[in-house]
Amino acid sequence: MLYKKMRALMNEVSDEVAEREDSIECNAIALLTGKNMFKLGDTGQAKSFEINEFRKRIVGAKQFEKLLTKQTDEESLFGRLDLKSYIDGNPKMNTVGKIPDCHISFVDEIFKCNDGVLNSLLTALNERRYTNEGEVIDIPVISFFSASNEIPDFNNPEEKILRPLYDRFELKVVTRYIQSRENRQRILSRKQTGQAGRITATITLDELYSMQSEVAAVEIPVEINELMDDMLCELRSLKIHVSDRKFLNYYPLAQAKAWLRGRTIVEDTDLSVMKYYFWTVPDEIPVIEKVLDKFCLSPFQAELKKITSMATESYDVFNNGDVTNNAIVKLRGELGRVYRMIMKKKADVTEPDDEAAITRAIDDLEYMSKEAHKKANFKYVPLKLL
Repeated sequence: MLYKKMRALMNEVSDEVAEREDSIECNAIALLTGKNMFKLGDTGQAKSFEINEFRKRIVGAKQFEKLLTKQTDEESLFGRLDLKSYIDGNPKMNTVGKIPDCHISFVDEIFKCNDGVLNSLLTALNERRYTNEGEVIDIPVISFFSASNEIPDFNNPEEKILRPLYDRFELKVVTRYIQSRENRQRILSRKQTGQAGRITATITLDELYSMQSEVAAVEIPVEINELMDDMLCELRSLKIHVSDRKFLNYYPLAQAKAWLRGRTIVEDTDLSVMKYYFWTVPDEIPVIEKVLDKFCLSPFQAELKKITSMATESYDVFNNGDVTNNAIVKLRGELGRVYRMIMKKKADVTEPDDEAAITRAIDDLEYMSKEAHKKANFKYVPLKLL
């Protein structure tokens, strides 16, 4: 089945970049639905590396990559007028190797673009067209990807002009540094032993187009649309801006999420992908997550969240109190206890979403443990050794 091929590709990329399962899944969903994808994160978080590892496994897809600066001009993105055709009186654009000639485009640091290319990029991202000297060129790009360590300050009049460009990226993910010592060591070992970079899982461009057709055929029950409407109303009541355009175009993402699970009907848990669709600024993510938890969590994930909340409460008590030996010892004991509870539940996991939830929960525990040890000047010890 085709979805298994996509999942194999995702798993192979996950071996190359630790703790990035959700982001990698969003790469797949972007390509399966023709959406654009933006990654926000600090320098050195392998944002570009992750995108490149994914897209180079799409065999037969023409690729375009460009790091934008204020000096980037239209010709370097869209091509230039062919001189011979101009002399012959039939002017044509030479777009070989440029955006109009590719299927997957990685335009890095896109918000560094100058005003001269802004409108052309807007049209390309939104309409998949480019116009030059009256000639309209259709662009075969399936998805545009970009990454940056910052987003524009839309309150600044000079940067406000970039808001429409930002909004053209339907999927947005925030990355972070590897939290788990075990995962850092695993990636390091792969690099040192020559295991990194091996490509065995690929899909062809034609297979990707077939996958898109299967995704579009996934059924969306009326109940799912009604549930989404309930979520919309709640988000708006919490001052999260969700436009009608965004709401009315949510469903391909849910279809892709369901398809990646091998299903032909969207279920409520598939709406968890909206976490990467609804936010505008990162501060909105916790609010959106809370609403999604209320409407979309599976019973397993709800129970897991209840367990991890015990660790979060203990961590908050530690952070707000005096940092003493007794305090860190007590926290270590609680984190270790919660870790063992989670590992026990791991044996019951059958669904990929639940598997990913377990991974995130353990990563969060390791992060809390590492930060607490640092604050208390204690030697950090991985949770599995506590």
